[in-house]
Amino acid sequence: MKDKTFRTGIGDAAAVPTVDVSTCNLCGLCAKVCGTGLMIKDGAVAFNEDAFAGCIGCGQCMAICPTGSITVTGRKMSPEMRMPMPAPEEFATPDQLESLLRRRRSVRIYSDKEVDRFIIDRILRMASTAPMGIPPSDVGVVVFIGRKKVGEFREDMLDLFQSMSKYFNRGLLAIMRPFMKKASYEMLRDFVRPVFKEYARGREKGVDFLFYDCPLVLLFHSGPYSDPADSYIAATYAMIAAESLGLGTCMNGMIPIMNYNRKLMQKYGIPKGNKVAIGIMMGYPAIRYQRTLRRDFASVTFN
Repeated sequence: MKDKTFRTGIGDAAAVPTVDVSTCNLCGLCAKVCGTGLMIKDGAVAFNEDAFAGCIGCGQCMAICPTGSITVTGRKMSPEMRMPMPAPEEFATPDQLESLLRRRRSVRIYSDKEVDRFIIDRILRMASTAPMGIPPSDVGVVVFIGRKKVGEFREDMLDLFQSMSKYFNRGLLAIMRPFMKKASYEMLRDFVRPVFKEYARGREKGVDFLFYDCPLVLLFHSGPYSDPADSYIAATYAMIAAESLGLGTCMNGMIPIMNYNRKLMQKYGIPKGNKVAIGIMMGYPAIRYQRTLRRDFASVTFN
């Protein structure tokens, strides 16, 4: 079979599916779900050498095989990764899921209670189930646990914002205007520039306008070969997981500015070539909302 496939952060070597012919009943389910090349040929499961890519290690065949005859190794996949499917009575109903999604709101006021490591590990475990463009996942997470660590990160970010603020003065923005799209210019002028000033004002007064004194921050980043959406999807899963565990969350879209400072990226262990996508603040809410609000898409078009 092909020994190369789509490249990810671990390289382009293909995974290897193996079939135990003594237990395989030739049901063909593996061939149906395989996206790259498994097929039934001459009364056995085989890999199609004409397939456009080698085994990407998605594990679909291993997950669907009713007799457990297929194992996949390589690209971070192994037989040990197989887990029982949750029982039907454990499935969340549509009403339960919608209730969870509707009740989540951005929380910016947190209690003094710290978040236990067991809860953090469970959030990460749940978030790691997020789908990805091409397996294995190239998403990485930097976890800042406790207000001291979050505070140190906050000060580093505020230093970075302060150093970059000179690039957003009115004179320089006016010079840059002919080379920018209108929306980008207005975003810098009407949002980024005022936000930088607000952060600086909060710093002077000892008020945390960046992380709102939260006790936990999760920073999502991914490699150059990953789908750019992977980090955002994983972060969304983490927010939903945190909500189910009683935590409040809030997204921080200003954090990716650190991508422009390699020294800061190195300090927090983000591999060269990776890009920070978003930061998620978490903690136990100090307040409880009495109602939720309906949200609508900008548009919905049926074709």
